[in-house]
Amino acid sequence: MVETIQNKLQDMELVTQHLVQPDDLNYHNNLFGGKMLSWIDEGMAMYVMNKIRYTNIVTMSMDNVVFRSPARAGDIIQIYGKIVKYGKSSVTSRTLAITNNPQTGKMSAVIESDITYVCLGENGKPTAYFRNFTPPT
Repeated sequence: MVETIQNKLQDMELVTQHLVQPDDLNYHNNLFGGKMLSWIDEGMAMYVMNKIRYTNIVTMSMDNVVFRSPARAGDIIQIYGKIVKYGKSSVTSRTLAITNNPQTGKMSAVIESDITYVCLGENGKPTAYFRNFTPPT
């Protein structure tokens, strides 16, 4: 059975929203993929920073990035997330970006991906930040 968007969003939090503007579009009037990835990376990084109470993080990977449907001018992009795993110096979050039309209620998945961030110390190298970390409830 295919999991619905509503089911996937059940344990996720709204991270950020963006209105797709004409300047965000490519020649065929679809949202640039790089623009969407930038919104996801920036929004999820801030989400993770707030959750772990640490700001010196860098993106290590964005796994299984598959564009499922295009976004067009006027679409509202909503980016949802949750933390799924802690390592010694890394934290992995799951994100789901959707288009949401408030008038029709139609939602379409655009990207679902896992993003891993690494905590850096003052020397710019990975630090075992999570050794003494208690995740928030």
